[in-house]
Amino acid sequence: FTSRGLRSRRDTMPVGTGKKREKVPFQQVLLQLSPFYWQGDASWGWNTKVPLWTGSGEMEAFCELFFDNLATLLGVTGAAMDVGRIGGLNNFGDATDLYKATVTSEWTKIYYDWNIPACGLALLFGNVWFAWLATRLATKENRLDVTAQPYGMNTTVIYITIYAISLPAIQAGFSKYNPGTGASDADSIALGKKAAEFGWKVSVATNFVIGFMEILGCFLGDIIRNTVPTAAVYVPLAGVGFVWLAFSPMLTIAKSPIMCLLPLMVVVFGFFGNVRYPVYGKITFPIALLAILLSVIFGWAGACKRSTEVIGGAYGDVSVSDFYNGFRAIPGTGASGTCQGTDKDAAKDAWKAYAFKGDIFGGFGSGLAGLGESDLMDDFAAPALLFGMIGFLGTMTCVESAEAAGDAYPMSEIMIVDGIGTCIAALAGGMFGTTVYIGHPVHKALGAKIGYSIANGVLYFIFLSTGLFACLYNVIPECANGAILVFVGLLLARQGFEETPERHYPCILLGLMPFICNWAWLESDGAASKNMGVLSLGPSGGIVQGIILAALTAWAIDRKFEEVTVFSIIVAFFSLFGIAFSHNDLVYSYGVWGAEHQTLKVYADGSGVDKDTGTPEEAFNGWRWCVAFIMVAFFAACHIPFQKGNKYTKFEKIPPRIEDDAEDPYDYSVHAAQAAEEIPK
Repeated sequence: FTSRGLRSRRDTMPVGTGKKREKVPFQQVLLQLSPFYWQGDASWGWNTKVPLWTGSGEMEAFCELFFDNLATLLGVTGAAMDVGRIGGLNNFGDATDLYKATVTSEWTKIYYDWNIPACGLALLFGNVWFAWLATRLATKENRLDVTAQPYGMNTTVIYITIYAISLPAIQAGFSKYNPGTGASDADSIALGKKAAEFGWKVSVATNFVIGFMEILGCFLGDIIRNTVPTAAVYVPLAGVGFVWLAFSPMLTIAKSPIMCLLPLMVVVFGFFGNVRYPVYGKITFPIALLAILLSVIFGWAGACKRSTEVIGGAYGDVSVSDFYNGFRAIPGTGASGTCQGTDKDAAKDAWKAYAFKGDIFGGFGSGLAGLGESDLMDDFAAPALLFGMIGFLGTMTCVESAEAAGDAYPMSEIMIVDGIGTCIAALAGGMFGTTVYIGHPVHKALGAKIGYSIANGVLYFIFLSTGLFACLYNVIPECANGAILVFVGLLLARQGFEETPERHYPCILLGLMPFICNWAWLESDGAASKNMGVLSLGPSGGIVQGIILAALTAWAIDRKFEEVTVFSIIVAFFSLFGIAFSHNDLVYSYGVWGAEHQTLKVYADGSGVDKDTGTPEEAFNGWRWCVAFIMVAFFAACHIPFQKGNKYTKFEKIPPRIEDDAEDPYDYSVHAAQAAEEIPK
């Protein structure tokens, strides 16, 4: 950077040091796999010299992390309530209305009494651990300007498992305990509770497997980030940041602009423009808190009220308010004509039902009984391993991001702690995992140290283990956190570009596309998309596909034909087992969804429908990607004998590999100058 560039970065919001991390020798990478290698001879004790609280910057960081987690919890709670309704009240199975209603109500009770407190325990563990780790880094490097890694709910994996694991689990429980249409009220209630608990147990058991897989990721994290191009390492950061932290919340803001647009601009003024609002002396009002308060005030003042007039629709009669808010996700809001988080009656009901009440931690230990449900766990084990891999790939990016911002934390220890935190949540009855959060550069730029992390863990443990979260869910509008998330998402997407060589910018943009497809896939309830490209790129959060595309294109730009060849063969193998790109296309007996959809007679008998159950078959499409990647590998290998500087070269016709980050094959002015020098004088 020029001095002018450095100055401009300080005036706004720096997200990195500007220094590129050097690749380390493979022997050192192997040493780093040990969680004890990083610590060396440094003390394991808590370094009390690290400031616990640094003032307004610490407060800003705390508000950002707290409301970032809150946005995830509010969002997934809405999804979980949707799952409870689909699995119970809206289930098409033949059963008494009381049985269906009990499944839904018991699922809701389990969610708030057992799952939510377990999340609080895991958050307390992780936030305190990473604060301790920051003090150890200060001791190790003899400095105090350290910032703890943020820690929170594993947003990407939670959203995937809600619909991929919890929904089929509760539906399986519904079928397993269905008493039929002639059951007594007592049987309907008793069996309805068992059905909901069955869905919870399977979800908890799957969460435990995901945590265990994240722990195993400690053996792969450093190897992966020292092998693949920087652009591929930052794709999860940029993808999650842009799509889930910026784009998706922006849609919520756009839905209620009177309530949410001004808070967004407050965040832009405050964080991007560095505008502060004094309260007294040097004390300023936290930007994040100001944005939240404005949203709450505007929302409860009626900024998102809608007409309650009933209109017809594809799903039957529904009010204007319900339709606008998404009547499948939030039925009944039309009664008051307002949006989630601004309904007075719902807030009162939540306080009466859950505040300082309930069977808190009542599921401690019993959820792991779901591991014994072999019928479902056999089907869920492979996806759980994949979801665990998605988790540790995201963690890998967060460690890289923190190192770029100046704090080099141990990859192996952070992955182990991530997995342990998720396992602790599962042991306590939690269906949701936790992980190190993206956003460390933001908190470091704000001047935070460790206090924000400890405060986040302690406060969430109190909120989530006292029944207050159910009340909070009903008094804070959905978009209140959106402004903060948009800021964080855009800043982290920016870091992905800043830490990547300019010639690899197209690789990051290409890597973002699977994340966009994942959003489209989930927006259509997973299976409703008719676009084969979305079905191929969108599953598993888009993380695996994004990393692969970015790595392949970065190596291709750098003319590293050997890497492209080997990696394409590996990905071809992965595509046969559902790890990357492959998907199962549903084929119905009445026809296909379009010209792209067809019965392939691969892992299906070709009839298009199961003859016993009448359900659609799944036609496996991974073989197409396998063939395609083998073709890429063959084509890349054909270049090797013709490349300059390659030991296998026979005819030097292709330029050598690009190893210098400053080199750019798109810079035609440089190539023109070089060509001019070669012209005979």
